[in-house]
Amino acid sequence: MPLRMDKVNKEIQRQLMSVLRDDVDDPALTFLSITNVDTTRDLRESKVYFSILDDNNLKQAQNALKRMKNLIRAHLGNKLHLKILPDLRFIHDDTLKYSVDIFKKIEDVIEREKPGRAADDDEE
Repeated sequence: MPLRMDKVNKEIQRQLMSVLRDDVDDPALTFLSITNVDTTRDLRESKVYFSILDDNNLKQAQNALKRMKNLIRAHLGNKLHLKILPDLRFIHDDTLKYSVDIFKKIEDVIEREKPGRAADDDEE
């Protein structure tokens, strides 16, 4: 990805977090984090990847983002200095949850193998 697009994506991400924190008052978006932004080269669309701390609130968060998309975009437009303000497409990013699940599984395997190792050591 060209350096300019990387900068644009990082700035959109930073400003979106600011908008969600300071300008949007919806409890469904309280524990929402923008994990990545991927903007097309023509600046027409930004895929905004988000994660939420409590997956039980995912549907409410998705609905709130859909409902408030134009308001979020308007606030973003006031903060960014771009010729074209990209359309925002919010996409749930479950990589954090996936990583936590993998980590838990690894811990489980390690815990299960600990007694097995002790028994193997006694046999030698």
